[in-house]
Amino acid sequence: MKTMPCHAGHARRSDTYQHLETSSRGACAPGVTTAAVTGLIARAVKVLCPALSPAAVHLLILLVEHIHGDEKWRQGRLRVIPSNARLAMMLGTCERRVRSLLALLEANHWIIRRYTEANRRNRPEAGIDLAPVAARLADLRRAADWVAEEGRDARRRSDAERDDAAGSRSEESAREDRSDRLKSYSVNPEPTAPVQPDGSGELVSLMLHASPQLQAALAPQDLVDLLSPRPPGPALHRLAAVVGFFVREMGLSTTAWTEGVRRHEWAALAAVAVAMERQGVTRKAGYLRTMLRHPNLQDTVRHSLRRLIGGH
Repeated sequence: MKTMPCHAGHARRSDTYQHLETSSRGACAPGVTTAAVTGLIARAVKVLCPALSPAAVHLLILLVEHIHGDEKWRQGRLRVIPSNARLAMMLGTCERRVRSLLALLEANHWIIRRYTEANRRNRPEAGIDLAPVAARLADLRRAADWVAEEGRDARRRSDAERDDAAGSRSEESAREDRSDRLKSYSVNPEPTAPVQPDGSGELVSLMLHASPQLQAALAPQDLVDLLSPRPPGPALHRLAAVVGFFVREMGLSTTAWTEGVRRHEWAALAAVAVAMERQGVTRKAGYLRTMLRHPNLQDTVRHSLRRLIGGH
């Protein structure tokens, strides 16, 4: 993408920067909440901008979550001032990568980077302006509606195909395929190792952003609920059940898994997401068993999930 020349103390801008400024000026969003906006981004931003990487989407959600107080959406007070160092720590990557992702988000019209004349961004008069998000909420809602309708159509087609196949299938070929079983787990979860909703915290968000397999296994509404600041218990239970399904597929013994969850709680479930998505792991059950023996598993999986997100 072409860039515009920049004066000292200012970031280099894309050639559509002036249009971005004009279209976002004075944008506000009465009646929305930060949680609702993060849910829309998680569900629909890739429909509008396929070029955004998972790491860029995660960064955009982190920026939106810095808006504390839903009244700020109504008032249009949408500048946040986290430093690159803080964002890099939250993403588990380096500051150079953060600068690249911020430029990508601005070039795709989701943020505006504001700087002082001294080229400082983390100042009250500068910051990262999220007015473009407010200006595009209507587009996000339409895209989210489309995603939901596509999901309903896919479920209807799957149900119809299963009904058609049921009459002609012989006993020898009557094995459930993996996607059907996974759907069953997410809708009617079987009991898995007990885990409490309290303490899930940041790990649930990291698990979902790091694992495309978990995203595909959960219903769209569950994804929205799980990415909210306080995920409801039923959605957390369905997530735990889906994770339990993957644990069984890996071949880890029930005893080892139950003991791992007892010791580490949500960190054990996060370890499954790491084992699922880590490239080059051929013996996943053994890899997961080793992780579950780690005395400080929560910090380990948090770091590993951030590395996975940053590498997408």
